[in-house]
Amino acid sequence: MNDINHKLDNIPLFQHLIAFANTGPQSYHVPGHCNGNIYEQLVTSFPIEHQRYIAALATLAKLDVTELSHTDDLHDPQGIIQQAQQLTANLYGADHSLFLVGGSTAGNVALVLTLCNPGDTIIVQRNVHKSVMNGCKLGEVNAVFLVPELDEETDLAVIPSLAVLEEAIQQHPEAKAVFLTNPNYYGLSVELEPYIQLAHRYNIPLVVDEAHGAHYGIAPYSPNSGLASGADAVVQSAHKTLPALTMGAYLHIQGERIQVNDVQRQLAMLESSSPSYLLMTSLDIARAVLQACGKEMFQQSYQLREQLLQWLERRSSRLAIKQLSPSSKVRQDPYRLLLYDRLKGASGAQLQNMLEQQGIWVEMSVSHYAVLVWHMAMNDDQLQQLQQGIIQVEQQLNQKLLDDTNADDVSSNPNMRQSKSINAKLAVSAPVQFKRKIQLDTTFLELDQAEGCCCAEQVIPYPPGIPILFEGELITDEHIAEIRRYMANDTRFQGAGRLNQGMIKVFVQ
Repeated sequence: MNDINHKLDNIPLFQHLIAFANTGPQSYHVPGHCNGNIYEQLVTSFPIEHQRYIAALATLAKLDVTELSHTDDLHDPQGIIQQAQQLTANLYGADHSLFLVGGSTAGNVALVLTLCNPGDTIIVQRNVHKSVMNGCKLGEVNAVFLVPELDEETDLAVIPSLAVLEEAIQQHPEAKAVFLTNPNYYGLSVELEPYIQLAHRYNIPLVVDEAHGAHYGIAPYSPNSGLASGADAVVQSAHKTLPALTMGAYLHIQGERIQVNDVQRQLAMLESSSPSYLLMTSLDIARAVLQACGKEMFQQSYQLREQLLQWLERRSSRLAIKQLSPSSKVRQDPYRLLLYDRLKGASGAQLQNMLEQQGIWVEMSVSHYAVLVWHMAMNDDQLQQLQQGIIQVEQQLNQKLLDDTNADDVSSNPNMRQSKSINAKLAVSAPVQFKRKIQLDTTFLELDQAEGCCCAEQVIPYPPGIPILFEGELITDEHIAEIRRYMANDTRFQGAGRLNQGMIKVFVQ
């Protein structure tokens, strides 16, 4: 494995910055590390175990420049950044591709603000990422929520049905856009072309949060990308599945429904006026790697995945990787694995914790599953370490089963089942109006006493970053049960400051 040998060239931003660094420039400008010189001077001042990392940082910092006369400007690209973005657009088949240094979050917010004015309506699925709702809040946009479908084989939520989307469009013809998330955090997606065709019949643009699918359509056996299906804009977190630094993302645009200049104006307000050249360089490199040898590297990773599946099957292993049936309408990303206990004696959170004790750190856990990202650089050593970790976890679980003949059945434990829908009394909600600032009195209530109250904070389990409650929503028994499920698995919450004390903020009625 890993015998790929490709020449990586035509990386304009990366190559230009290296050429500049090699001239030995004297810095009288920001950033304050002075081309990494401060790190070089202080390497030996750090503990010996830290020194190689400081030395590496000193080398990288030589590429961490600013907007000089020749380094172009992300917010008005006309040189090397523009060239790098165009190469990205060519690879993905987009009309325009923009580098994002604020992650997919910046792209999602920028699209909402581009498509909607204050008081406008946008159609989104209920299990949307919090960044889309923050965009609605910033733009004072009304959101119409769609109840997601539940995949029967995994018991995980995917995007709403086509019929629910059409119902929403017919009820809200004033909607300025449809915003869908595909794939979800667990690598589950559906074919988007019918959704896009439906929205376009009503002359409504459809945009896709494809944060976890930057490899789609390029990696062997991966699902189609939203761009290939005809979406007007797609946001991808390059750092999630490609070799880009954290916060590096792409925003792709095609067609005439969304003007790239409008999006760029929003990004110029949302992102730093001093964007990181290291982040942008990593996006340039990620594109070049994907283009030159991405298929081969993903193919090798896929082969290792197949070896893992065959090894589990030969052992009649207690732990298994969830595989959807060929008849399923839901598509599964082969590079995101759902590891679960076939005997239903351990939750996803318990599996995650036990794997961490073996030095194996997974992406996240949910209900039955520990979620593993199967990177394009997987190798034989990593596979063997994972196999050894699985063996250790199985031994611990089997011993626990012997020690506890009354072990709980996960399938009957309410904390182990994902809610089929949140606030799902109707498939299509009435518009929820988001305001940047709400001038109303608030108080904290015990969670079990809050049913029927109006929530005054966002309740966001992270990961996956999908809100359970937004400000202004009525709290139902379903919300409370869902929060309890996450709390039982020691999930961290963003936006809810006192949930760890069993309290939730509500508006005084």
